[in-house]
Amino acid sequence: MADSQEYMKQERFAEDIVKEYSTKDLIVYWNPKICSHPGYCWRDLPDVFNPERRPWVDLQAARPEEIIKTIDICPTGALMYDLPEGSKVDPRMARGPGWVHFKKSEPAVTRIKVAKNGPLVIEGPSEIYDAGGNLIKKYHQFALCRCGLSLNKPFCDGAHFKQGWKEE
Repeated sequence: MADSQEYMKQERFAEDIVKEYSTKDLIVYWNPKICSHPGYCWRDLPDVFNPERRPWVDLQAARPEEIIKTIDICPTGALMYDLPEGSKVDPRMARGPGWVHFKKSEPAVTRIKVAKNGPLVIEGPSEIYDAGGNLIKKYHQFALCRCGLSLNKPFCDGAHFKQGWKEE
């Protein structure tokens, strides 16, 4: 969709460096600042998402529909997609939670899930503020650090896994 660049400039991405990967049929955005590296992407499509490779995303390694399905299960919203003009992907199948224009019907309450040996997963309309009262992010899903090891607090960056942190 032609206006995806404008969408990526919205408040939730302010001051973030969002990486873009594209083919004639699919555009994928990755926001490393809010990625907690839970691994859904590289477990589901290791040929597409490989954190050991640079660039770590290879959209030629799978069909766009497979990539879309994997991005739709990203629990942090760090991976998103859009369809460029002229894409051969059926736009009806590219309307899931990973679509840049997705409008989630918000639950009546925000849910906070404690991931075993991992972050706090926030689902529902949320605003994250710093200690000075400044809005950091506004979105419908986040992974927040609870181990204290993240270099990107308050967001989880996967440090708990890398450093072997376990909940007590």
